[in-house]
Amino acid sequence: MKLKDLAQVCGGKLEGDGEREIADVGRVDTATPEQICFVTDKKYLPLLEKARPGAVIAAPGMALPQGTPVVRVDDPDFAFSKAVTALRGEPMRPLPGISEHTVIGEHFEMGENASVGAFSYIGAGVKLGKNVIIHPHCYIGDAVTIGDDSVIHPHVTILERCSIGKRCIIHPGVRIGADGFGYHFVQGKFVKAPQRGTVVIEDEVEIGANATIDRARFDVTLVKRGTKIDNMVQIAHNVQVGQNCVIAALSGIAGSAVLKDYVQLGGNSGVADHITIGMGAKIAAKTGVMQDVNPGMKMAGLPADEGKAFMRREAAVRKLPDLVKEFRELQAQVAKLQGKGGFEPVDEEAEINEPEPGTVTRFIRNRPKPEE
Repeated sequence: MKLKDLAQVCGGKLEGDGEREIADVGRVDTATPEQICFVTDKKYLPLLEKARPGAVIAAPGMALPQGTPVVRVDDPDFAFSKAVTALRGEPMRPLPGISEHTVIGEHFEMGENASVGAFSYIGAGVKLGKNVIIHPHCYIGDAVTIGDDSVIHPHVTILERCSIGKRCIIHPGVRIGADGFGYHFVQGKFVKAPQRGTVVIEDEVEIGANATIDRARFDVTLVKRGTKIDNMVQIAHNVQVGQNCVIAALSGIAGSAVLKDYVQLGGNSGVADHITIGMGAKIAAKTGVMQDVNPGMKMAGLPADEGKAFMRREAAVRKLPDLVKEFRELQAQVAKLQGKGGFEPVDEEAEINEPEPGTVTRFIRNRPKPEE
């Protein structure tokens, strides 16, 4: 593809030879004359000087090696993604239809151009929208609905009565609709609480590999439109996740917690049950959230604390070894002075009598001894 055409695809302004042919994308440190790379920060410029890229995608005003063709855009990272798609194409998709090695239940409905791969099980009353892809080795339970243009990757399990919206991407190994973790402790043993609710995944949600979303106890576990969930995330029963949230890998959200719109959870963070995280809040990696979080707050630590307070405390903790050393040195100096008679030891339990009315009395602790 000519660079001038690629610049148009990226929505950028071209500086340099627009007739240059670009065949692929490359890394900033290894790109060749047939490749285009991107730079988002000045710290990567030394790497760029070692490579010979055909062109670079960069922000306006960033200085690059002289003679390098540049596509100027406000968001180089996003523009590079457009270049990847333009040069490498869309992901391959299977042909429409149902594999002969698939089990199909009664009253199955499938939209135009949908595809069901080999060795999958499709239960009774399942409805697939247009252009849906069910890859091989999937289990789709009874009465499940999957909206238009959604992709279900291999080894996904979606249990009965759950709903997947339009343009969703469900990655390999995801489990949707397993029973929530609910028990009654009766007469010395745990008795299972029935889990008879459902899971609803709204439009344009992406769920990473091996994530699990449990069905509600009697109502709905809900993931709203546009939310992105990373690999190996656990979402428990009755949780509600708002629109356009981001949940990074290894995070866990306990039962009946509520995440409002645009919440961000860092990797390996945890959210306790029955709490609410307000709109736009950001939770740092490895944070344990045990109480409600106000909208827009930045939280960190275990238990979670306001982000700046946490950082100040961590900075103080790192100084503790030096402070302990200084404290012990001061202790030694005090002991040395006391041993030489420099200070009178203080009797902490000594009784201090009330002064007589009309008198002035000074109480001086650690008063130096008079010189002999």
